[in-house]
Amino acid sequence: MSYHNDEVSLKYILLQIKDWFYYLLSKWLILLIAGIIGGSLGLWYAYSSKPTYTAPLSFILSNNDANAGLMGLASQFGVDLGTGGNDAFMGDNIISLMTSRNMVQKAMLQKAPQKNETLINMLVKDMKLNASWDKYPRTKGSFPFPDDAAKMTYVQDSLCRGIYEMVRDNFLTVDRPDKTLSVYAVSTTCKNELFSHYLTTGLVNVTSRFYIDTKTSVARNSLNMLMHEADSMRAILGASVAGAAKVYDNTYNLNPAYQVQRAPAQEGQLRVGALATAYGEVLKNLELAKISLQKETPLYQIIDEPHLPLVAKKPSKLIMLLAGGILAGILVAGFFIVRRVLKNLK
Repeated sequence: MSYHNDEVSLKYILLQIKDWFYYLLSKWLILLIAGIIGGSLGLWYAYSSKPTYTAPLSFILSNNDANAGLMGLASQFGVDLGTGGNDAFMGDNIISLMTSRNMVQKAMLQKAPQKNETLINMLVKDMKLNASWDKYPRTKGSFPFPDDAAKMTYVQDSLCRGIYEMVRDNFLTVDRPDKTLSVYAVSTTCKNELFSHYLTTGLVNVTSRFYIDTKTSVARNSLNMLMHEADSMRAILGASVAGAAKVYDNTYNLNPAYQVQRAPAQEGQLRVGALATAYGEVLKNLELAKISLQKETPLYQIIDEPHLPLVAKKPSKLIMLLAGGILAGILVAGFFIVRRVLKNLK
């Protein structure tokens, strides 16, 4: 009995499919017209849409004590990373740093050489955002942005935050393709070719400079202090040598019987000797500080970078033609199916 019911159910399903197939087939002309219209719209979109430009850049940013895998990769590009352990300020921290508002905004406030205007102002004009801002009293007159974030008004700062979020979410991509290596990939995709190019390169330069300055701040401060100390010691030693020489000249022809009068000259020589020893120690510490700074300085090496002009990308005409036609056909077929179902329910 169960077998017979299953056979009836399967037969019923097949009959329903056949019924719907012939029903939609009876609407073939309408479906064909819908497909032609949809395909035409897709083709028009492919022709009329503006091209996008992608500026990709890959780079290494790591301590000199990177792991062996990174050493092997860097050696292919003529870079010696040295030996050692891992760095806590790496990995996803670099990605978070590069996509932070501080870094992205600094990059957008740099100027494109061809336009002699900041990237953020270029983008605002290209997207005609300033025209919409001028419609509201609160934001009217907020454009252009100054090239220094400290000079922005409260309203400009708020608008700049919105632009940053738009760029971060829609234009900018920062990734670490291989989690075992300190190789990062950055790209900007936008309809403005210059914005794509200079945001990518500017962001990498700003972030790497910030990272290197942060990592080497302690070693650099120590080096500066030792350089100042060395300069002071050299000046004191020079003055002492000159003073000792003057005293020696004044006592050169003294009667040997009066040794007490030679005491200042001897004291001067002892002082010069002590200062020379101290100065030698400072110079030794200075050289050690230079070596320490070199070790603390992270490696920054660009592997691939974008070059103008960038490759323009537009939607494929064939794909848009097929996608538009198929989508329109599905929508019209769905309309007929829903209409028939509702009609049968009455």
